[in-house]
Amino acid sequence: MHFLSIEIGPNNNKPLPDAEFEARIHAKVKSIRDRINEKAICEHASELNGGQKCEIQNPPAWGHGSLMGCANYHARIRFTDDDSVWLLRVPRISSSIPQSLADYLIRSEYATLKFFETTNVPAPRVFDYGLAGDKNNKAGVTYILIEQMAGKPWNMQGPNGKRLADGKDKERVWNGLADVLIEIRRHPFSKAGSLLPGPSPLEPIVSAIATNEYYTSFVEQNMALIADGQLFNSFPVNAYLVFSFLKSQVQVLTATPNHFSPDTTEEFYIKHVDDKGDHLMVDDQLNIVGIIDWQMARMVPANEAFGPSLVTAEMSDIYNRVSSLTVHDHTLAHFLTAKGAADLGNIMSRDERIRRFFFGLDVDLPWAETLLLIRGIWAAFGVDKETEWKDWKVDMLELCSHDERLKHIISRFGEGP
Repeated sequence: MHFLSIEIGPNNNKPLPDAEFEARIHAKVKSIRDRINEKAICEHASELNGGQKCEIQNPPAWGHGSLMGCANYHARIRFTDDDSVWLLRVPRISSSIPQSLADYLIRSEYATLKFFETTNVPAPRVFDYGLAGDKNNKAGVTYILIEQMAGKPWNMQGPNGKRLADGKDKERVWNGLADVLIEIRRHPFSKAGSLLPGPSPLEPIVSAIATNEYYTSFVEQNMALIADGQLFNSFPVNAYLVFSFLKSQVQVLTATPNHFSPDTTEEFYIKHVDDKGDHLMVDDQLNIVGIIDWQMARMVPANEAFGPSLVTAEMSDIYNRVSSLTVHDHTLAHFLTAKGAADLGNIMSRDERIRRFFFGLDVDLPWAETLLLIRGIWAAFGVDKETEWKDWKVDMLELCSHDERLKHIISRFGEGP
């Protein structure tokens, strides 16, 4: 799911007028900058980089050149001796990202990037982090210091200034992505979860969760937010029933073999959870030179780590009831197989259930368009395409008749469309 607003909340899941949105962004950036002790940040960065003097360069709050993301504020740290650049990343604290979660994510990102430094995954180097509640942290905020990578984010542009990549252009990206997936496959973990700093970069701590609980917790989080009135206020009952259906399909997801061999114990692999394409840094020829934004990375089963994701999806199909593997899924599978990873190729070309499961519903769509998304979910999980929404809803209400949260939602909002 993707949230386009400043924060998640009962009245915050609708797009704002441009002027109001921009004003809020400027106010938010100012509040973050006011809390940053730039002198302390520069002194610490200088210590970490051989005593080189540096300066913080704050980008525009909005528009061209802005480095403000949905979850983080970024500024550049430029070292005057060799003109090298680091990035200062500061989480945006909000109702959806409280301080405790921001601290956890920064620690996890640090551990993930430190681990990648022991591999050939082209992730940025990380230098240090600080937590707002740490008395030894003089920066005034929770932050992380990372390398600014070369290249540009891939937003489906073509090579050498071409506005849009065609199928042939994208093959270069899929070829490079296959190399990354094969490298990730070389570094399995014994547990699902996320990384935290451990005794050494090679020995991070995994905050473990069982496979079935991992899938269930994703659905439960959304169901809790719906019941709380924070998501899908226009049709909360319908949305809740869809996530209840997804919860019922967890068995299907976990029943699919996650082992490369029936004789091996299940292993887990690092997964970038926001892999829409702009996490890939590419050069002018569309070679992947880096992968950024790992702050919510997690260890996942092989089916998710190496299966179809949003970067190879056709988003027009996602939003228009179509559920099928795309030509990009098949092309990436071909490259994996050609590079000697036929098992990964098989996972990539199996089905798109995992992709649909985690994409879920979009909070910014009206009901008629949401129903198309639901039909895509149905198609992925084998529901008859002739099924009528009203009939399906009646059946789901019956199946969930003992769900106390659902009763509360119906009492509060009514049954809806």
